[in-house]
Order: sequence, then C-alpha cells, then structure tokens
Amino acid sequence: MTIRKFNYTKFAIFIIIVIGIIIGTIYGVSTIVSNIKYTKTYEYKLLNIGYSDEEVKIILNKLDNNKIEDILKRDVNSNIISFINEKFFIYDNLDNYLEYKKNNKEKDFSTIVSIINTEANVEWIDNAKQTDISKGELMLVNRLYGLSSDYVPEDITTIPIKYAYDNVKISNSILDSITSLIEDAKAEGFTFVVSSGYRSYKEQKKLYNSASSSYGKSEADEYVARAGHSEYQTGLSFDLEPYIYTKKVKKVKDSSEYKWLRENAYKYGFIFRFESDKEYLTKFQEDIWRLRYVGSDASQIIYNENICFEEYYSYFVNRGE
Repeated sequence: MTIRKFNYTKFAIFIIIVIGIIIGTIYGVSTIVSNIKYTKTYEYKLLNIGYSDEEVKIILNKLDNNKIEDILKRDVNSNIISFINEKFFIYDNLDNYLEYKKNNKEKDFSTIVSIINTEANVEWIDNAKQTDISKGELMLVNRLYGLSSDYVPEDITTIPIKYAYDNVKISNSILDSITSLIEDAKAEGFTFVVSSGYRSYKEQKKLYNSASSSYGKSEADEYVARAGHSEYQTGLSFDLEPYIYTKKVKKVKDSSEYKWLRENAYKYGFIFRFESDKEYLTKFQEDIWRLRYVGSDASQIIYNENICFEEYYSYFVNRGE
C-alpha cells in the first residue's frame, strides 16, 4: 500500500484561500452593515434630500439632533443655511426669519436676524409686554417691554452734588460705578456730570404728554418714551455729559470728551443706550450721552460685538445663555 505524502504547499494555499474568503465575507458584511448604518445618519439624510456637503457640515456643527430632525421635515432652502450660519441666530425664530426674508429680499441675513430677534418688526402699541424685573440690572425696558405705574426701585438715592446737577437721583447699586467713572475721567482731564437720572412713571407721563402735544405722537415716540417704557424709571439709566468742553468742535462725537467716554464707559459696566446705527432696532433717535448700567460682563460683550442692548437681551438673557 502506497502512503501519499502530505502536500503542505497545497494545504497552505487552501488555508490562504479559506482565510481570504472569510476575510472577504467579513469585509463585505461589515461594509453592508456600515452602509446601512450610514443611511441612518443625519449626514446621509441631509445629503439625500439635497443639501450640499458644505451645507450639511454647517447644519451638523450648529444644530442639535432635535433641530436637525426639524430641518429634515422642511423643504430644502439655502436661506435656512444662511440664517443658521449667522452669529446671533436663534432657532426658535427661524420661521420668522424666513417669512421676513420672503417679503424683504433686499435685506441681508444679519440685519434680518437682528430685526426679528429684537422684535423690531412688531408694532409695539398693540403688543406691549411686562418687563421682567427679576432680571435686575439686565431688565429690558423699551417700546415693547414696560414697567407698571407703581414700580419704584427700592434703592433710589440722590447723587452727590459733586457728581450731578441738583437733585438728580439714581439707583444706589450703580452709584459707585458712576462716581468711579467720573473720578477716573477727571484724572485724565475730563469733567463729566450726571444731568438726568431716575424719573418716576408720573414724571415720564407728564413729559411724554407735553412732547406729544407739541410735536404729535409719531414724532414724540421717536424721542420720548411713553410712561412705563422709559429706562429712567429703572434707576439704571442716566445722561452723563461734559461739564465744560475742553475743545470747540463742530460735531459732538469728534470731541475728546466723547471719545474718552466711548473708549472707557464699558469698563465700568455702562453702555451707550441709543446709537444712530441701531435706531432701526431701538426705534428711538440717537441719544449721544445716554448711558445704561448692565454690569461689566454684559457691557464687555456689547462693546466688543457692537450690538445694542435689545440684541444682547434677546440672545444672551432671554435664551438663558
């Protein structure tokens, strides 16, 4: 009987083939599984409905899962991506952004975000809301948000005559910040004085009625707040003006006093409340020397981002950021 010699070479080839088949099968199965899994990802779903690779990256980077699910239910719209990419985009306002853009095609996305966030598109007289006084120094009082007729800050105090005209009052909580600013300005050669401060609901009503009688309500509403809608009633807003200009200039903003205040007010927690480039949001004409206390954290952001208080409030306060 002839005993065949075991062929190690053929056996090795057989083993290699079997291993190759197993590896190929595993790879094929894993690829199929991966593909199945990929079809369930948001990336695949967004690409599948028509968004580009770049648009998908923006959506995935900017939105959480719940918001992405909502995007998937909507028709593909490049305007959605443009709005999502805006710095102060608020998702809950998306439909309002889109609707406003539809009727205002000439306006850029950043402007629309600001208008909708601050409710600058709302006619205030029919939509007045109660100011949330629990926000303290960050409470919002403007044409939409108002204080009750009996609201009076508990810590109203008279500003020392050294820093203000006679009988000007302010919230005691910000008095030290005001005097520090004035003293530091004086050390650099600028003398400022508080020319107006806290004003009661009754006083504001009298002032508004007088302006309304003289100029009509439409014009008065651009310069004088209605009772309850004036920040003076908070005790956190005031006018700080140079006592004597050190230089005669044609434009106030060219004065060294204004420039110094512009560059330093935020360091003490103050912001310029009504500025010319934000009139379309605040709905009030520019008030050059009007300051408002918001605290150092908020004033730093408002200064750095060049935004008004309405913009800050809508994004950082109202959203709980």
